[in-house]
Amino acid sequence: MAAAGLVYFQTDLFRARSAERGLSGLVSVRGSVGLEQLALTDQEVGVINRTVEKYRETFPKVGLVIDTVGHVDKITPKTVLIFAVELQTNGDLVVKSWSRKVPRDNMVPQFVAYMGKAASEYKEFKRFPDVKQNFKTLYI
Repeated sequence: MAAAGLVYFQTDLFRARSAERGLSGLVSVRGSVGLEQLALTDQEVGVINRTVEKYRETFPKVGLVIDTVGHVDKITPKTVLIFAVELQTNGDLVVKSWSRKVPRDNMVPQFVAYMGKAASEYKEFKRFPDVKQNFKTLYI
């Protein structure tokens, strides 16, 4: 019985499941706001993971840069965040969004919309290999 209790606590069965553990390993987050502060719901984590998986062949690594406007003690759904996305391609090119201000509750939909737009624009960009492509960052 003691061994079962030890397994129970050591495997985190007692603790609430954290969204951070469920986020795809292809996604990194940096900036002044961490994943814990965002308090992503399981549904939001699922949306992010499905979106990352959908575009995995085009963008094998996804970086989220998240900051706040001014000092914020607690992130709420209406907290305004400064949000940007960095997408690594299979080559040396990085596709980046411009930083934008979004309320926390609109961050995930903004991410999904940007991924679709970036994939479409990058696909169009790659259609013309004769165009001189000697830069490392493409802003969309």
